[in-house]
Amino acid sequence: MEKLGNNTTTNKLSPAPPGLILASLLLWGWQTEYLLYAVAMGIVLELPLFIKWRIDFTDKDINQLADLSGVIFFILTVYVFMNYSFQGIFKILELMPFVLFLLMLAQCYGVQNGIKTSALFISIRRLGENAGPDVLYQTNIGLPYVFICMISASSGNKFSDYFFALCAILIAWMLFTKRTRHFSKLIWLAAVIMAMIFSYITQNGLRQLQNNSEAFFLGLFEQYGWRSTNPDYTSTSIGSLGRLKLSDRIVFRVKTDKPFSAPLYFRESAYSIYEYGSWRNPNVEFDVIVKTANKNEWRFNKNKRDTATMDVAIYLQDSSAIIPVPDNINTLSGKDLIQVETSIYGSTRIEAREGWINYRLGYATDDFIDMAPTDNDLAIPSGYQNDFKQVATQLNLYSKTPQQVINTVRQYFNDNFYYSITQNQRYTKGKYLTRFLFKDKKGHCEYFATATALLLREAGIPTRYTIGYSVQEYSPWQKTYLVRARHAHSWLKYYLDGAWHNMDTTPSVWAPMEAEDRTLLEPLMDLLSWLRYKTTSGDIDDKKEDTSDWLLWLLIPLGAYLAWRFYSRQRVDQQANKPTGITKLVRYGIDSPIYPLLKQLEKEVDSKQPGETLSKWIQRILPANKAERYYNIIRLHDRYRFNPGSDKVLEKELIIRSLALLDKDE
Repeated sequence: MEKLGNNTTTNKLSPAPPGLILASLLLWGWQTEYLLYAVAMGIVLELPLFIKWRIDFTDKDINQLADLSGVIFFILTVYVFMNYSFQGIFKILELMPFVLFLLMLAQCYGVQNGIKTSALFISIRRLGENAGPDVLYQTNIGLPYVFICMISASSGNKFSDYFFALCAILIAWMLFTKRTRHFSKLIWLAAVIMAMIFSYITQNGLRQLQNNSEAFFLGLFEQYGWRSTNPDYTSTSIGSLGRLKLSDRIVFRVKTDKPFSAPLYFRESAYSIYEYGSWRNPNVEFDVIVKTANKNEWRFNKNKRDTATMDVAIYLQDSSAIIPVPDNINTLSGKDLIQVETSIYGSTRIEAREGWINYRLGYATDDFIDMAPTDNDLAIPSGYQNDFKQVATQLNLYSKTPQQVINTVRQYFNDNFYYSITQNQRYTKGKYLTRFLFKDKKGHCEYFATATALLLREAGIPTRYTIGYSVQEYSPWQKTYLVRARHAHSWLKYYLDGAWHNMDTTPSVWAPMEAEDRTLLEPLMDLLSWLRYKTTSGDIDDKKEDTSDWLLWLLIPLGAYLAWRFYSRQRVDQQANKPTGITKLVRYGIDSPIYPLLKQLEKEVDSKQPGETLSKWIQRILPANKAERYYNIIRLHDRYRFNPGSDKVLEKELIIRSLALLDKDE
């Protein structure tokens, strides 16, 4: 090993082959759309191959650069997670070549051509003089940087066979310089191609397995989850196991000019067909709302004007999502919106950027017109028809007017049932609505909404099961309504006098009861959520520029300062002034005295086969009594070449003596 002084030695991690760092950066830039940065960074890092001067960095300089890289990584982590939430891990991975660029510059332009491990690990730095050569040494981080660039490239969005092929070429490029000389280049190339083919087949199989697994588990979640925003299908929690899962997480925020006089319903979707504990819709179609010319506005009712507005902020995990809106929605506007669609069942779907978005919601005096009732809105599952006939007969609903039916049913549930968030074990075919109507008489909102909808259908009134949120919690210090996951709610719509009307028979105590389960950390989590919202959300209009990237702009003057500081330091000509503390690296083994003898044997007897060890070769070409005398020399040669901890001078002298004795015997 090469001695460097101060108890440090270089390890055997060799530099990256010329051009490989540039190639890996180009791959990363292509995948992540940082191609211009990648070209500039790659040229700067490869340029030292063509220039002679170097900068004499001290250990303190390198340590400061490493610490600065750590600070940049920490700031970057905070910034990314504030903007991208848990998906920020992919963004951090994508930006890693930027984070390590300073260390790569120090390595490429420094006389040491490497980085001490004490700069990379604070634990080694703290050892000081007690750090031994097993932990403190100079290492070249070129190859690790290449692999980091490739891993960062995998976080991009161009998943194609070209990406796989380019990664395989880069790996083969690196391995070619490290290949064993026992085999021919053709055999090596054939082995690499076989490995590429096998890995291509394997990664395609893993990708298919991932897709199938995601589809399977998403299907389970949709079937047995507490709620869903799928406009085609939603499952209910009727008969679910144990206590319902409640969450304090803030789903969206609503800001109004004045507080509501009563809770406001924000619906996500309505459903018409009930069977086996689930509500669904047949053939949900969405219509695109035409954007208003020269405005970031989408108008649902062209002939109506907004009577009031409210500002909504919601967190989107996907760029396309169903959003909760009130029934009397009239317009949506905001620079974060790209497209707005609405379905025949009242669902509103938007396309926008991921993360916190803001939009203005305008509403009118009349509700948005949903699709007229169909036969599905009067259907009752065969297993429950007798149950609801019994209740309808008991309440004498068949002889009442539609409005009297509404009033009677509302009073029936108000007088005879109570709210509960604890249920028993669920079975798919269990008749839990029957138990709810005639025995338990307790349940949560999904029980009340489903039972009421089917009972009204028995009386001839079309109904639809509706899911969404109840907006009712006002935060004085934020001056905003906070809508949490526990505010998710179910109610129904009934059709009367040519229009759909909301009806909620769930006892009003449901919200206070669920609020009782709030955690002690709720105020702290609200504060963190508010800070995240304030630092990552933009304005509704385009009046103000988005300044959320201010942290990144700080890197420009910082980079200029570092460039000036290190450029002004003493530069050393790499050829004329070799550092006195560094000696040339000697590769032990290639100067072994045994090689002339081996070449002579190849000429006189037979050549050594690819992959054949020296001992096997000698055993094959020489008689047993003569081969025995070569084995001891081969063992000395192997120790001299492959044992890094042995005394090389002594072992070389022993090989020379053994060869002299062999010549004397012959």
